[in-house]
Amino acid sequence: MTTFKHYIAALWLIGAVAGMTGCAGYAGRVEGMRTALQAGNKKEALKQVNGAMELGESDHYPVDADSETSLLLMERASIKQASFMFQESAFDFRIADQNLEFLDVQNKTVGEISKWIFSGDSGEYRAPAHELLLLNTLNMLNYLALSDLESARVEARRFDLMQQYLADGSDEQMRSLGILGLGDYLAGFTFEMSKRYEQSLQHYGDALSTNEYPSLDKVIPDLAGCTSYRNDVILQKLNNAGAGQNPVPGDSDVADGQTDSTSSSRCIHPDRTTGTLLVVSSVGLVPHKVATRLPVGAAVVIAGAYLAPQEMAQANDFAIKGLLKWVNFAELAQSPSKFSSVSVRVDGQGIPSEYGENLSQVVKDSFDKIKGKLIAAAIVRMIARAATGAITNKAVSGGSGKEGLGLLAQVLVEGAMTVADTPDTRCWNALPASIFISRMEVPAGKHQVAVHFQGTGGGETVTREVSVPSGGFAVVPVHQLR
Repeated sequence: MTTFKHYIAALWLIGAVAGMTGCAGYAGRVEGMRTALQAGNKKEALKQVNGAMELGESDHYPVDADSETSLLLMERASIKQASFMFQESAFDFRIADQNLEFLDVQNKTVGEISKWIFSGDSGEYRAPAHELLLLNTLNMLNYLALSDLESARVEARRFDLMQQYLADGSDEQMRSLGILGLGDYLAGFTFEMSKRYEQSLQHYGDALSTNEYPSLDKVIPDLAGCTSYRNDVILQKLNNAGAGQNPVPGDSDVADGQTDSTSSSRCIHPDRTTGTLLVVSSVGLVPHKVATRLPVGAAVVIAGAYLAPQEMAQANDFAIKGLLKWVNFAELAQSPSKFSSVSVRVDGQGIPSEYGENLSQVVKDSFDKIKGKLIAAAIVRMIARAATGAITNKAVSGGSGKEGLGLLAQVLVEGAMTVADTPDTRCWNALPASIFISRMEVPAGKHQVAVHFQGTGGGETVTREVSVPSGGFAVVPVHQLR
Protein backbone atom coordinates (compact mmCIF):
# COMPACT_ATOMS: atom_id res chain seq x y z
CA MET A 1 0.00 0.00 0.00
CA THR A 2 2.85 2.36 0.84
CA THR A 3 4.33 1.80 -2.61
CA PHE A 4 1.01 2.58 -4.21
CA LYS A 5 0.74 5.87 -2.26
CA HIS A 6 4.22 6.79 -3.37
CA TYR A 7 3.21 6.30 -6.98
CA ILE A 8 0.11 8.45 -6.49
CA ALA A 9 2.22 11.21 -4.94
CA ALA A 10 4.67 11.00 -7.82
CA LEU A 11 1.88 11.25 -10.36
CA TRP A 12 0.44 14.29 -8.55
CA LEU A 13 3.87 15.96 -8.65
CA ILE A 14 4.21 15.28 -12.37
CA GLY A 15 0.80 16.82 -12.99
CA ALA A 16 1.70 19.87 -10.91
CA VAL A 17 4.88 20.36 -12.94
CA ALA A 18 2.84 20.20 -16.14
CA GLY A 19 0.56 22.92 -14.83
CA MET A 20 3.38 25.19 -13.67
CA THR A 21 5.32 25.02 -16.92
CA GLY A 22 2.37 25.83 -19.14
CA CYS A 23 3.17 29.42 -20.09
CA ALA A 24 2.94 31.55 -23.19
CA GLY A 25 6.70 31.92 -23.50
CA TYR A 26 8.37 34.88 -25.19
CA ALA A 27 5.48 35.43 -27.61
CA GLY A 28 3.22 36.05 -24.63
CA ARG A 29 5.71 38.37 -22.95
CA VAL A 30 5.83 40.75 -25.93
CA GLU A 31 2.20 40.46 -27.03
CA GLY A 32 1.32 43.74 -25.28
CA MET A 33 4.23 45.49 -26.99
CA ARG A 34 3.20 44.25 -30.41
CA THR A 35 -0.45 45.23 -29.82
CA ALA A 36 0.60 48.74 -28.79
CA LEU A 37 2.77 49.12 -31.90
CA GLN A 38 -0.05 48.05 -34.18
CA ALA A 39 -2.23 50.69 -32.53
CA GLY A 40 0.45 53.33 -33.17
CA ASN A 41 1.14 53.82 -29.46
CA LYS A 42 4.95 53.76 -29.22
CA LYS A 43 4.93 55.12 -25.67
CA GLU A 44 2.81 52.19 -24.49
CA ALA A 45 4.99 49.78 -26.48
CA LEU A 46 8.05 51.07 -24.60
CA LYS A 47 6.20 50.62 -21.32
CA GLN A 48 5.30 47.04 -22.24
CA VAL A 49 8.84 46.03 -23.22
CA ASN A 50 10.24 47.67 -20.09
CA GLY A 51 7.73 45.66 -18.08
CA ALA A 52 8.92 42.46 -19.76
CA MET A 53 12.44 43.32 -18.52
CA GLU A 54 11.05 44.34 -15.09
CA LEU A 55 12.36 47.87 -15.58
CA GLY A 56 10.59 51.08 -14.62
CA GLU A 57 11.91 53.47 -17.25
CA SER A 58 13.25 53.39 -20.81
CA ASP A 59 16.66 54.64 -19.69
CA HIS A 60 17.04 51.85 -17.12
CA TYR A 61 19.04 48.69 -17.80
CA PRO A 62 19.05 45.27 -16.12
CA VAL A 63 21.94 44.60 -13.75
CA ASP A 64 22.57 41.14 -15.17
CA ALA A 65 21.84 41.14 -18.89
CA ASP A 66 21.43 37.73 -20.51
CA SER A 67 20.64 36.64 -24.04
CA GLU A 68 16.86 37.02 -23.70
CA THR A 69 17.32 40.46 -22.15
CA SER A 70 19.43 41.30 -25.19
CA LEU A 71 16.53 40.36 -27.45
CA LEU A 72 14.19 42.58 -25.43
CA LEU A 73 16.73 45.41 -25.70
CA MET A 74 16.66 44.95 -29.48
CA GLU A 75 12.87 45.29 -29.37
CA ARG A 76 13.21 48.46 -27.30
CA ALA A 77 15.93 49.84 -29.57
CA SER A 78 13.63 49.46 -32.60
CA ILE A 79 10.83 51.33 -30.83
CA LYS A 80 13.23 54.09 -29.74
CA GLN A 81 14.51 54.46 -33.30
CA ALA A 82 10.92 54.80 -34.51
CA SER A 83 10.46 57.46 -31.79
CA PHE A 84 13.47 59.49 -33.07
CA MET A 85 15.50 58.56 -29.95
CA PHE A 86 18.56 57.65 -31.99
CA GLN A 87 21.25 57.97 -29.29
CA GLU A 88 19.22 55.90 -26.81
CA SER A 89 18.43 53.33 -29.50
CA ALA A 90 22.12 53.02 -30.39
CA PHE A 91 23.01 52.40 -26.74
CA ASP A 92 20.40 49.63 -26.46
CA PHE A 93 21.73 47.98 -29.62
CA ARG A 94 25.32 48.15 -28.35
CA ILE A 95 24.44 46.44 -25.06
CA ALA A 96 22.35 43.81 -26.85
CA ASP A 97 25.19 43.05 -29.26
CA GLN A 98 27.50 42.15 -26.37
CA ASN A 99 25.32 39.27 -25.15
CA LEU A 100 24.09 37.61 -28.34
CA GLU A 101 25.22 34.30 -29.78
CA PHE A 102 24.73 33.16 -33.35
CA LEU A 103 22.34 30.31 -34.15
CA ASP A 104 24.88 28.34 -36.16
CA VAL A 105 22.82 25.50 -37.62
CA GLN A 106 25.44 25.05 -40.33
CA ASN A 107 28.12 23.52 -38.11
CA LYS A 108 25.97 21.89 -35.41
CA THR A 109 24.21 18.55 -35.24
CA VAL A 110 20.46 18.14 -34.83
CA GLY A 111 21.06 16.86 -31.30
CA GLU A 112 23.01 19.98 -30.34
CA ILE A 113 20.38 22.27 -31.83
CA SER A 114 17.61 20.45 -29.93
CA LYS A 115 19.29 21.48 -26.67
CA TRP A 116 19.29 25.13 -27.74
CA ILE A 117 15.81 25.86 -28.95
CA PHE A 118 13.41 24.03 -26.65
CA SER A 119 12.65 23.53 -22.94
CA GLY A 120 10.31 26.48 -22.55
CA ASP A 121 12.56 29.27 -23.79
CA SER A 122 14.88 28.54 -20.87
CA GLY A 123 18.16 28.19 -22.77
CA GLU A 124 20.44 30.85 -24.17
CA TYR A 125 18.88 32.75 -27.04
CA ARG A 126 20.84 32.34 -30.24
CA ALA A 127 20.00 34.90 -32.89
CA PRO A 128 19.63 33.83 -36.54
CA ALA A 129 21.93 35.44 -39.09
CA HIS A 130 19.42 37.98 -40.37
CA GLU A 131 18.86 39.39 -36.87
CA LEU A 132 22.56 39.95 -36.28
CA LEU A 133 22.93 41.58 -39.69
CA LEU A 134 19.92 43.79 -39.03
CA LEU A 135 21.20 44.78 -35.59
CA ASN A 136 24.33 46.22 -37.19
CA THR A 137 22.33 47.67 -40.10
CA LEU A 138 19.81 49.51 -37.93
CA ASN A 139 22.48 50.72 -35.54
CA MET A 140 24.42 52.01 -38.54
CA LEU A 141 21.23 53.92 -39.39
CA ASN A 142 21.14 55.37 -35.87
CA TYR A 143 24.68 56.70 -36.17
CA LEU A 144 24.04 58.10 -39.64
CA ALA A 145 21.02 59.95 -38.25
CA LEU A 146 23.36 61.36 -35.59
CA SER A 147 25.99 62.24 -38.26
CA ASP A 148 28.45 60.03 -36.36
CA LEU A 149 30.43 58.50 -39.21
CA GLU A 150 33.08 56.93 -37.00
CA SER A 151 30.53 54.81 -35.11
CA ALA A 152 28.64 54.08 -38.33
CA ARG A 153 31.86 52.67 -39.83
CA VAL A 154 32.25 50.37 -36.80
CA GLU A 155 28.77 48.94 -37.40
CA ALA A 156 29.49 48.65 -41.14
CA ARG A 157 32.58 46.55 -40.40
CA ARG A 158 30.70 44.34 -37.95
CA PHE A 159 28.06 43.83 -40.61
CA ASP A 160 30.78 42.95 -43.13
CA LEU A 161 32.45 40.45 -40.78
CA MET A 162 29.17 38.59 -40.26
CA GLN A 163 28.58 38.47 -44.01
CA GLN A 164 32.09 37.12 -44.57
CA TYR A 165 31.59 34.44 -41.93
CA LEU A 166 28.44 33.22 -43.65
CA ALA A 167 30.00 33.48 -47.12
CA ASP A 168 32.90 31.24 -46.05
CA GLY A 169 30.60 28.40 -45.00
CA SER A 170 30.07 25.22 -46.93
CA ASP A 171 26.25 25.34 -46.86
CA GLU A 172 24.79 27.21 -49.83
CA GLN A 173 21.57 27.96 -47.95
CA MET A 174 23.51 29.47 -45.06
CA ARG A 175 25.66 31.55 -47.40
CA SER A 176 22.53 33.11 -48.85
CA LEU A 177 21.50 34.25 -45.35
CA GLY A 178 24.42 36.69 -45.39
CA ILE A 179 22.91 38.74 -48.22
CA LEU A 180 21.19 41.91 -47.04
CA GLY A 181 21.03 44.67 -49.62
CA LEU A 182 19.95 47.38 -47.17
CA GLY A 183 22.98 46.77 -44.95
CA ASP A 184 25.33 47.02 -47.91
CA TYR A 185 23.58 50.16 -49.16
CA LEU A 186 23.96 51.91 -45.79
CA ALA A 187 27.55 50.67 -45.48
CA GLY A 188 28.27 52.04 -48.97
CA PHE A 189 26.70 55.36 -47.98
CA THR A 190 28.72 55.43 -44.74
CA PHE A 191 32.03 54.93 -46.54
CA GLU A 192 31.04 57.32 -49.35
CA MET A 193 30.39 60.11 -46.85
CA SER A 194 33.67 59.16 -45.11
CA LYS A 195 35.50 59.53 -48.47
CA ARG A 196 36.48 55.84 -48.42
CA TYR A 197 35.50 55.36 -52.03
CA GLU A 198 36.80 51.84 -52.68
CA GLN A 199 34.97 50.43 -49.66
CA SER A 200 31.90 52.40 -50.69
CA LEU A 201 31.89 50.93 -54.22
CA GLN A 202 32.42 47.42 -52.85
CA HIS A 203 29.35 47.67 -50.65
CA TYR A 204 27.25 49.39 -53.29
CA GLY A 205 28.20 46.63 -55.73
CA ASP A 206 27.09 43.99 -53.21
CA ALA A 207 23.84 45.85 -52.61
CA LEU A 208 23.13 46.00 -56.36
CA SER A 209 23.78 42.27 -56.70
CA THR A 210 20.68 41.62 -54.57
CA ASN A 211 18.29 44.56 -55.13
CA GLU A 212 17.61 47.30 -57.64
CA TYR A 213 18.62 50.71 -56.30
CA PRO A 214 17.94 53.35 -59.01
CA SER A 215 19.28 56.05 -56.68
CA LEU A 216 22.78 54.62 -57.28
CA ASP A 217 22.64 55.12 -61.07
CA LYS A 218 24.33 58.52 -60.79
CA VAL A 219 26.32 57.77 -57.63
CA ILE A 220 28.29 54.86 -59.11
CA PRO A 221 29.83 56.82 -62.02
CA ASP A 222 30.77 59.65 -59.65
CA LEU A 223 32.51 57.30 -57.25
CA ALA A 224 34.19 55.35 -60.06
CA GLY A 225 36.29 58.41 -60.82
CA CYS A 226 37.84 58.18 -57.35
CA THR A 227 39.02 54.57 -57.21
CA SER A 228 40.24 51.77 -59.46
CA TYR A 229 37.91 49.23 -57.83
CA ARG A 230 35.59 47.43 -60.24
CA ASN A 231 33.44 44.31 -60.24
CA ASP A 232 30.93 42.98 -62.75
CA VAL A 233 28.00 44.86 -61.21
CA ILE A 234 29.91 48.16 -61.12
CA LEU A 235 31.12 47.70 -64.71
CA GLN A 236 27.56 47.05 -65.87
CA LYS A 237 26.35 50.23 -64.14
CA LEU A 238 29.15 52.22 -65.76
CA ASN A 239 28.37 50.80 -69.20
CA ASN A 240 24.69 51.63 -68.74
CA ALA A 241 25.67 55.19 -67.81
CA GLY A 242 28.03 55.48 -70.79
CA ALA A 243 31.00 55.73 -68.44
CA GLY A 244 32.68 52.41 -69.13
CA GLN A 245 35.95 54.15 -69.85
CA ASN A 246 35.66 56.53 -66.93
CA PRO A 247 39.22 57.75 -66.13
CA VAL A 248 40.55 56.45 -62.84
CA PRO A 249 43.10 58.42 -60.81
CA GLY A 250 44.28 55.31 -59.00
CA ASP A 251 43.30 53.79 -55.69
CA SER A 252 42.48 56.82 -53.61
CA ASP A 253 41.49 54.94 -50.47
CA VAL A 254 43.62 55.46 -47.41
CA ALA A 255 44.10 53.88 -44.03
CA ASP A 256 41.25 53.87 -41.55
CA GLY A 257 40.88 57.17 -39.77
CA GLN A 258 42.56 59.22 -42.53
CA THR A 259 41.35 61.08 -45.61
CA ASP A 260 43.00 61.71 -48.94
CA SER A 261 42.49 65.34 -49.89
CA THR A 262 44.15 64.77 -53.25
CA SER A 263 41.68 62.15 -54.36
CA SER A 264 38.69 64.01 -53.00
CA SER A 265 39.76 67.08 -54.97
CA ARG A 266 39.49 65.07 -58.18
CA CYS A 267 36.01 63.67 -57.67
CA ILE A 268 32.56 64.34 -56.20
CA HIS A 269 32.68 68.08 -57.02
CA PRO A 270 34.60 69.51 -54.02
CA ASP A 271 33.25 73.03 -54.51
CA ARG A 272 29.60 72.01 -54.53
CA THR A 273 27.12 73.96 -52.45
CA THR A 274 24.76 71.02 -52.05
CA GLY A 275 24.52 68.10 -49.66
CA THR A 276 23.04 64.60 -49.75
CA LEU A 277 19.70 63.90 -48.10
CA LEU A 278 18.79 60.26 -47.39
CA VAL A 279 15.33 59.43 -46.06
CA VAL A 280 14.88 55.86 -44.76
CA SER A 281 11.23 55.08 -44.05
CA SER A 282 9.48 51.87 -43.08
CA VAL A 283 6.05 50.35 -42.50
CA GLY A 284 4.53 47.31 -40.83
CA LEU A 285 5.94 44.56 -38.65
CA VAL A 286 7.71 41.38 -39.73
CA PRO A 287 6.18 37.95 -39.06
CA HIS A 288 6.64 36.71 -35.49
CA LYS A 289 6.82 33.21 -34.01
CA VAL A 290 3.89 31.43 -32.40
CA ALA A 291 3.76 27.99 -30.81
CA THR A 292 2.08 25.29 -32.87
CA ARG A 293 1.82 21.51 -33.17
CA LEU A 294 2.64 19.58 -36.33
CA PRO A 295 1.35 16.06 -37.01
CA VAL A 296 4.36 13.79 -36.71
CA GLY A 297 3.91 12.44 -40.25
CA ALA A 298 4.10 15.89 -41.80
CA ALA A 299 7.03 16.80 -39.55
CA VAL A 300 9.03 13.75 -40.61
CA VAL A 301 8.45 14.56 -44.30
CA ILE A 302 9.77 18.12 -43.83
CA ALA A 303 12.74 17.14 -41.66
CA GLY A 304 13.55 13.74 -43.13
CA ALA A 305 16.79 14.88 -44.78
CA TYR A 306 18.23 15.85 -41.38
CA LEU A 307 17.20 12.74 -39.40
CA ALA A 308 19.42 9.70 -39.01
CA PRO A 309 17.87 6.39 -40.18
CA GLN A 310 17.54 5.24 -36.56
CA GLU A 311 15.71 8.44 -35.61
CA MET A 312 13.39 8.07 -38.60
CA ALA A 313 12.63 4.50 -37.59
CA GLN A 314 11.99 5.49 -33.96
CA ALA A 315 9.70 8.34 -34.95
CA ASN A 316 7.65 6.09 -37.24
CA ASP A 317 7.55 3.31 -34.64
CA PHE A 318 6.34 5.62 -31.86
CA ALA A 319 3.79 7.15 -34.24
CA ILE A 320 2.37 3.73 -35.12
CA LYS A 321 2.13 2.83 -31.42
CA GLY A 322 0.40 6.12 -30.67
CA LEU A 323 3.21 7.33 -28.41
CA LEU A 324 4.13 10.21 -30.68
CA LYS A 325 1.33 12.08 -32.45
CA TRP A 326 2.48 15.68 -32.51
CA VAL A 327 5.68 17.67 -32.69
CA ASN A 328 5.86 20.96 -30.83
CA PHE A 329 7.21 23.69 -33.06
CA ALA A 330 7.26 27.46 -33.62
CA GLU A 331 5.72 28.78 -36.84
CA LEU A 332 5.66 32.28 -38.31
CA ALA A 333 2.51 34.40 -38.08
CA GLN A 334 2.10 37.57 -40.15
CA SER A 335 1.15 40.74 -38.29
CA PRO A 336 -1.54 42.85 -40.00
CA SER A 337 -0.21 46.10 -41.50
CA LYS A 338 -2.07 49.40 -41.52
CA PHE A 339 0.29 50.95 -44.10
CA SER A 340 1.85 49.42 -47.19
CA SER A 341 3.46 52.31 -49.10
CA VAL A 342 5.27 55.59 -48.54
CA SER A 343 5.80 58.81 -50.48
CA VAL A 344 8.36 61.48 -49.61
CA ARG A 345 8.32 65.22 -50.24
CA VAL A 346 11.15 67.65 -49.54
CA ASP A 347 10.11 71.31 -49.32
CA GLY A 348 6.89 70.31 -51.07
CA GLN A 349 8.65 68.56 -53.96
CA GLY A 350 8.13 64.83 -54.38
CA ILE A 351 11.23 62.64 -54.61
CA PRO A 352 11.37 58.99 -55.75
CA SER A 353 11.22 56.20 -53.18
CA GLU A 354 12.65 52.75 -53.82
CA TYR A 355 12.50 49.45 -51.99
CA GLY A 356 15.36 49.30 -49.52
CA GLU A 357 14.50 45.85 -48.19
CA ASN A 358 11.50 43.57 -47.84
CA LEU A 359 12.26 42.45 -44.29
CA SER A 360 9.15 40.28 -44.07
CA GLN A 361 10.55 38.23 -46.95
CA VAL A 362 14.01 38.22 -45.35
CA VAL A 363 12.54 36.77 -42.14
CA LYS A 364 10.49 34.17 -44.04
CA ASP A 365 13.43 33.11 -46.22
CA SER A 366 15.73 32.87 -43.20
CA PHE A 367 13.23 30.72 -41.33
CA ASP A 368 12.49 28.49 -44.33
CA LYS A 369 16.19 27.76 -44.88
CA ILE A 370 16.67 26.37 -41.37
CA LYS A 371 13.13 25.09 -40.76
CA GLY A 372 13.86 21.48 -41.70
CA LYS A 373 16.77 21.20 -39.30
CA LEU A 374 14.80 22.87 -36.51
CA ILE A 375 11.89 20.45 -36.98
CA ALA A 376 14.36 17.57 -36.94
CA ALA A 377 15.63 18.86 -33.60
CA ALA A 378 12.04 18.98 -32.32
CA ILE A 379 11.46 15.39 -33.44
CA VAL A 380 14.60 14.20 -31.64
CA ARG A 381 13.36 15.76 -28.40
CA MET A 382 9.85 14.35 -28.82
CA ILE A 383 11.30 10.89 -29.45
CA ALA A 384 13.10 11.19 -26.13
CA ARG A 385 9.83 12.25 -24.48
CA ALA A 386 7.89 9.30 -25.92
CA ALA A 387 10.65 6.89 -24.91
CA THR A 388 10.61 8.21 -21.34
CA GLY A 389 6.85 7.78 -21.18
CA ALA A 390 7.07 4.18 -22.36
CA ILE A 391 9.79 3.40 -19.81
CA THR A 392 7.68 4.95 -17.03
CA ASN A 393 4.69 2.82 -18.04
CA LYS A 394 6.75 -0.34 -17.85
CA ALA A 395 8.36 0.57 -14.52
CA VAL A 396 5.14 1.62 -12.77
CA SER A 397 3.14 -1.33 -14.13
CA GLY A 398 5.82 -3.75 -13.00
CA GLY A 399 6.24 -2.16 -9.57
CA SER A 400 2.56 -1.79 -8.76
CA GLY A 401 1.14 -4.75 -10.60
CA LYS A 402 -1.47 -2.41 -12.06
CA GLU A 403 -1.29 -1.91 -15.82
CA GLY A 404 -3.76 1.00 -15.74
CA LEU A 405 -1.62 2.88 -13.25
CA GLY A 406 1.39 2.41 -15.52
CA LEU A 407 -0.56 3.79 -18.47
CA LEU A 408 -1.69 6.78 -16.38
CA ALA A 409 1.92 7.41 -15.37
CA GLN A 410 2.97 7.31 -19.01
CA VAL A 411 0.30 9.80 -20.02
CA LEU A 412 1.21 12.19 -17.22
CA VAL A 413 4.94 11.96 -17.88
CA GLU A 414 4.43 12.58 -21.58
CA GLY A 415 2.01 15.42 -20.81
CA ALA A 416 4.42 17.10 -18.39
CA MET A 417 7.32 16.78 -20.81
CA THR A 418 5.21 18.03 -23.70
CA VAL A 419 4.27 21.17 -21.78
CA ALA A 420 7.85 21.72 -20.58
CA ASP A 421 9.20 21.02 -24.05
CA THR A 422 7.62 24.12 -25.55
CA PRO A 423 8.98 25.52 -28.81
CA ASP A 424 11.14 28.61 -28.66
CA THR A 425 9.04 31.56 -29.82
CA ARG A 426 11.82 34.09 -29.25
CA CYS A 427 12.51 36.34 -32.23
CA TRP A 428 12.83 40.05 -33.01
CA ASN A 429 9.20 41.19 -33.20
CA ALA A 430 9.64 44.98 -33.58
CA LEU A 431 11.32 44.90 -36.98
CA PRO A 432 9.62 46.85 -39.80
CA ALA A 433 8.09 44.77 -42.58
CA SER A 434 9.27 46.97 -45.46
CA ILE A 435 11.97 49.63 -45.67
CA PHE A 436 12.14 52.32 -48.36
CA ILE A 437 14.96 54.65 -49.45
CA SER A 438 14.66 58.16 -50.87
CA ARG A 439 17.85 60.00 -51.85
CA MET A 440 18.54 63.37 -53.45
CA GLU A 441 21.01 66.23 -53.62
CA VAL A 442 19.64 69.39 -51.99
CA PRO A 443 20.98 72.91 -51.45
CA ALA A 444 22.85 73.29 -48.17
CA GLY A 445 20.62 74.53 -45.35
CA LYS A 446 17.35 73.63 -43.63
CA HIS A 447 14.67 71.56 -45.34
CA GLN A 448 11.21 70.22 -44.52
CA VAL A 449 10.83 66.47 -45.04
CA ALA A 450 7.30 65.02 -45.18
CA VAL A 451 6.79 61.25 -45.29
CA HIS A 452 3.25 60.12 -46.12
CA PHE A 453 2.18 56.60 -45.22
CA GLN A 454 -0.76 55.02 -47.02
CA GLY A 455 -2.59 51.71 -46.76
CA THR A 456 -5.84 49.96 -45.95
CA GLY A 457 -5.89 51.77 -42.61
CA GLY A 458 -5.89 55.18 -44.27
CA GLY A 459 -3.10 57.74 -44.46
CA GLU A 460 -0.76 59.56 -42.11
CA THR A 461 2.00 62.13 -42.65
CA VAL A 462 5.11 62.62 -40.50
CA THR A 463 7.16 65.80 -40.95
CA ARG A 464 10.74 66.49 -39.87
CA GLU A 465 12.99 69.53 -40.25
CA VAL A 466 16.57 68.71 -41.17
CA SER A 467 19.75 70.71 -41.76
CA VAL A 468 22.02 69.54 -44.59
CA PRO A 469 25.60 70.87 -44.56
CA SER A 470 27.42 71.93 -47.74
CA GLY A 471 29.29 68.93 -49.13
CA GLY A 472 27.88 66.80 -46.29
CA PHE A 473 24.80 64.72 -45.61
CA ALA A 474 21.74 64.23 -43.43
CA VAL A 475 19.95 60.93 -42.84
CA VAL A 476 16.31 60.91 -41.69
CA PRO A 477 14.81 57.60 -40.47
CA VAL A 478 10.98 57.66 -40.23
CA HIS A 479 9.38 54.40 -39.11
CA GLN A 480 5.72 53.45 -38.67
CA LEU A 481 5.76 49.99 -37.10
CA ARG A 482 2.18 49.15 -38.03
